[in-house]
Amino acid sequence: MEWFYPKRRGPEWKQGWTGQTVASISAPPFHLLAIFGIVISLLWLSQYTDYKAQWRKTTINFQIFLFLLPVLLILFMISFSTSGRFNFRVTRS
Repeated sequence: MEWFYPKRRGPEWKQGWTGQTVASISAPPFHLLAIFGIVISLLWLSQYTDYKAQWRKTTINFQIFLFLLPVLLILFMISFSTSGRFNFRVTRS
């Protein structure tokens, strides 16, 4: 019921809740910060090693693809030239 009929309060109420909250904040203990830092570092390291392994695998696959690309293009051209779609014959009149 106090929501509908608020009580009168003194000048400390006019400062607002933010002034009281900011004044009461203290730094977390060093041990908690150290544990948090260690956990974040280990999580980052595990993700980084997975990332590097995936990057190496992708690089090797791309190099294999580039190595085989000329052979694939030659086979592609031979298959279309023998099927008659590409006719490279010179017609003489």
